[in-house]
Amino acid sequence: MVAQSAYSSTTFLLPDLEADLSVFPDNGLNDGPKMRAFMDNFELINSYCYPYAEKDGLRATMDLTNMLWLYDEFTDTESGQDARKSASVVEQALRDPDFDDGSWLCLIIKDFKQLHLARAGPDTARRFLEHLCSYARTVGKEAELRERDEILDIRGYIALRREIGGVKSCFDLVEYCLDINLPQEIYEDPVFVSGYNAAMDQITWSNYLNSYNLEQAKGRDGVNIIKVIMKTKALGLQAAVDFLGGYCEALIGEWQTARDTLSGRPGKKYSDAVRVLDAFGDWIRGNVVWNFVTERYFGARNTDIRNTHRVALKVPFTANVYLKE
Repeated sequence: MVAQSAYSSTTFLLPDLEADLSVFPDNGLNDGPKMRAFMDNFELINSYCYPYAEKDGLRATMDLTNMLWLYDEFTDTESGQDARKSASVVEQALRDPDFDDGSWLCLIIKDFKQLHLARAGPDTARRFLEHLCSYARTVGKEAELRERDEILDIRGYIALRREIGGVKSCFDLVEYCLDINLPQEIYEDPVFVSGYNAAMDQITWSNYLNSYNLEQAKGRDGVNIIKVIMKTKALGLQAAVDFLGGYCEALIGEWQTARDTLSGRPGKKYSDAVRVLDAFGDWIRGNVVWNFVTERYFGARNTDIRNTHRVALKVPFTANVYLKE
């Protein structure tokens, strides 16, 4: 549901993303409230997004989340050339069992592969490897764009974010946690692809709606889709937020259409595909809820913003702290 376009020069209104979640069942928090005390903000998202995961699967999702976060933080200040070198380390660590350059990056990638990928189905493991390598390579492209201070058009930005958001690797762990190994033909089915992309894009864009204020305060709003919409469509902030909120609502409709179509087809591969799409729905719901139950984006005002949707623009930070090796 798109918010009313009423704002000042120092505030804006978020769309009511939670109002659009009625099509997804609320499957709760994996292992209940005690997970809040055990997990930090980053790991807690997995408890919301994988409510069905058993212990080993939940551990894999937490390991992936921490790995993606570390890589994102580390490459944030790298040049395009250095980010490409980091991507090469990721790919060699995944594909070459004898590769070891002694870096922390190589170590965590190889540990993840040994602990988790060996347990995944062959198609799932292959897709995970391809998706994680593509993610790392695309981070290098983002670094080059950052060096040039270049803002892509909407089409180019969507293509970039589908690779760089890390959602594809997170979706691969859906199959891992469900003990499903979808055949590649399902991933080439246009209906499944439509539902897959709709879920992935909704997760990415709703996250950017909620992260915009923090990113603009850090001077990094050029990597946010809201800034891209403002530039390419010559819109103000609130109009761009409303546009993106409407797009997120439409994406849920696309996911629903794909699910309904696949559920009408006979055979286990289609019932498994529907189960996977349903789990993507858990991700959509879990991501939205997680954004408000933690203080990651809205600080101590998270509950108030969840209720009113009104966000006060942060004053730009004078300095940023980045992770260094």
